[in-house]
Amino acid sequence: MSGGAIWVPDNHLMKEAGLQDSPDEALAYLQAITEGRVSDDRLRAYVSAAPEMVRYLQKNSHVRFQIVRGYSDYYPDLPGAKPPGGRTIEPVPFNARKLGRMRQQIRSLPRQARLFGRMMATAYDAHLMMDSSLRGRLRAATIFVRYFCNPARSLAGMDTRLTLGNALIGRLRLSLADRGIPVWLDTRASQTIVEDGRLVGLEVERGEKRVCIRARKAVILAAGGFARNRAMRQKYQRQPVSDSWTVACPEETGDAIQMGLEIGAAVDFMDEAWWMPTSLVPGEDLPNMIIVERSLPGSIIVNSLGKRFTNEAAPYIDVVKDQCASHSQGCGAIPAYLIMDRRFRSRYPASPMLPGLTPRKYIRNGYLKVADTIEDLARQCCIDSHGLVAEVNRFNQSVANGRDPDFRRGDSLIDRFYGDPSVKPNPCLGPLDKPPYCAIELWPGDLGTKGGLNTDAHARVLRPNGSPIEGLYAVGNCAASVMAHSYAGAGATIGPSMVFGFIAALHASGETKVTYT
Repeated sequence: MSGGAIWVPDNHLMKEAGLQDSPDEALAYLQAITEGRVSDDRLRAYVSAAPEMVRYLQKNSHVRFQIVRGYSDYYPDLPGAKPPGGRTIEPVPFNARKLGRMRQQIRSLPRQARLFGRMMATAYDAHLMMDSSLRGRLRAATIFVRYFCNPARSLAGMDTRLTLGNALIGRLRLSLADRGIPVWLDTRASQTIVEDGRLVGLEVERGEKRVCIRARKAVILAAGGFARNRAMRQKYQRQPVSDSWTVACPEETGDAIQMGLEIGAAVDFMDEAWWMPTSLVPGEDLPNMIIVERSLPGSIIVNSLGKRFTNEAAPYIDVVKDQCASHSQGCGAIPAYLIMDRRFRSRYPASPMLPGLTPRKYIRNGYLKVADTIEDLARQCCIDSHGLVAEVNRFNQSVANGRDPDFRRGDSLIDRFYGDPSVKPNPCLGPLDKPPYCAIELWPGDLGTKGGLNTDAHARVLRPNGSPIEGLYAVGNCAASVMAHSYAGAGATIGPSMVFGFIAALHASGETKVTYT
């Protein structure tokens, strides 16, 4: 699942929208969130090249971005942050019919990312639809009408208006086709070819054939991490961990990282991931990400003692870290539980369930626990009933004052992005006092791992002594993240992948500046 957004400080779209930013502010923010764990050279390279990469794509491809208005950096109180937003940009919706048969090459978004399982929406659409007032309903209705009024709305069973990651990939794929660049599908890189200490190519498996590809300039590994490699997760990451909790692609098995290790590459941040709370829906191939539910009023997340342990609306990476910390302290937080009441369910989505709709199958198969009292709900979930009753009562008292003294939920602009603006004074806070009550299990999932091959400011893969392996570059989740253990803002996964891919291509080709056509 990809939202397709990228985090690009000081981009030209900010300037066009009247938003101010500078390289110095962006660098200060990245230094603050990475806490000295990433070299300033890499941070400066990212800050410098990111806006240039976006301008290059704008001039030389079909790729177009738009600002996600109001989407703050994830830590808006840190030096250099931009609380008004603007650094997160998402792909402009794209007409799938332009791809022709190439549309079949693009993996469809999971059902969770499509309205009513069919229609595609942008990140900004999702933000507006969290408003339970008329404004939010009108935005949903607009998407619904546009879909059903489109006579060619279905192509291979999908909306022809691509958004999120599908829009980005669709635009990039069409750009490749325009330039006549071949794409080999179902082709697996199996081995590196090294001569005199320099990587000169790869051996790949294409169908039943083995093909040796020699690189004219260099090899750039642009691949996923090891989210689906159970053995690597057991070796490198905190326990408990499971490859069944991730929403990463099935192909993210760490092959690129393993190839680098075999020729002496260094790795870093292997214990880290792009953490995200997930729920395991019976019968669905992928877990569901729990994003908006955590920010909306009328819900809390608790451990087996019935106690809250985090600001539910905080950046998802922090929610999972708090969940694991609570569990390590013996509080039984894996799984944790998202607790909701009838008011919440009537207004807001909850994992696969649309507002006001609760398919009986989720109750029958045990995915959703439902009870008329908090005590009964606690017993169904094996949660301490006295603890949960006390926590709900305390939370409801805080809600009456519009503040969360325990975890400051709703105080930050990033908390409020997916809150309900029609709820005053705090769009993230609402009481749990309307039975029946319900709960779903939350697991410490992720979008993918973020540890990988260590690289320099040019994206060259490094040895443990800091020297580069000649001819080898790495970008994406197979490279150790420039975000270290943190997460700058929405798009901080794909953003560095694209930016360092841009940097690597320039450096490998010997170019010192971008040429616009």
